[in-house]
Amino acid sequence: MTDTLTIPPGFERCVWVFAINLPESEAEAFARGPLADAMGVNAVDPAHTELLDADAFTEYGLSRYLAEGQGIAEESLAADAATLDALRGPLLLVFRAALGQGSLSPRPPLQLIGRYDEVPSPARIGMAPYNPEADILPVQTAKRPSDAAMSGRVATVVLILLAIFVALFIWGAG
Repeated sequence: MTDTLTIPPGFERCVWVFAINLPESEAEAFARGPLADAMGVNAVDPAHTELLDADAFTEYGLSRYLAEGQGIAEESLAADAATLDALRGPLLLVFRAALGQGSLSPRPPLQLIGRYDEVPSPARIGMAPYNPEADILPVQTAKRPSDAAMSGRVATVVLILLAIFVALFIWGAG
């Protein structure tokens, strides 16, 4: 049995890597079945877990996959990179989002390899803090036309009526 592992509060993104000490044919059924019980938690969201065959990463490297494919910080992986790349057989990646609050108490057939953290977001140097209210566009209200614009419209209507009146006189005279 592994020591109790604290689940970080909040939405910090990290991953626990577990070896599953079962034949590959049984590992998939285990990952879909009694996983929560073996991890010592009430529930595990399977949408945030990944069952892998470590043998598929012999040339690429599991540590490289975690860094490039999952966004895990290389600094977090550095101490265990050789161990991760040497793993064989079924592995289970359990991301923070798969778990609630509290702690993990993994039991066989799970064997903890390690916990690795996501690359931290870069600092926003020189930028104002984000204000979601600033993203709301103001409601556009209809703007009242100026007096000059109204005078121009009235003059246009008068000229059109005058042109019609002159055309009627010319037609009537002819």
